[in-house]
Amino acid sequence: MSGATGFLTEEETLSAVGRLDRARLQRFVRTEVIRPADAGGQAVYRRVDIARLELLCDLCDDFELDDDALGIVMELVDQLHGTRSELVALMRALGEEAEHVRARVLERLKR
Repeated sequence: MSGATGFLTEEETLSAVGRLDRARLQRFVRTEVIRPADAGGQAVYRRVDIARLELLCDLCDDFELDDDALGIVMELVDQLHGTRSELVALMRALGEEAEHVRARVLERLKR
């Protein structure tokens, strides 16, 4: 990791993702399925970007997806993550409610 920022440089990112080369990384950035942060004019990548890059390499290598399909799949992945976050927040809020409220909600979910 570069400094105390928690970001990886392009070179560190290429080293971290074994199947990634510079051309493929540039393709992912150009098609906006990866959006690096900017650190003084230099593209830097977060841990979540590394995970996304691994998934993108899997999709390209295993399923031979083109740019449009990659964009659609990653948009769906992002939606799924957003929905999961909302569900976690909902469950946390429900957990803070009184037992009778939780029981009533659970009963309605069974219908």
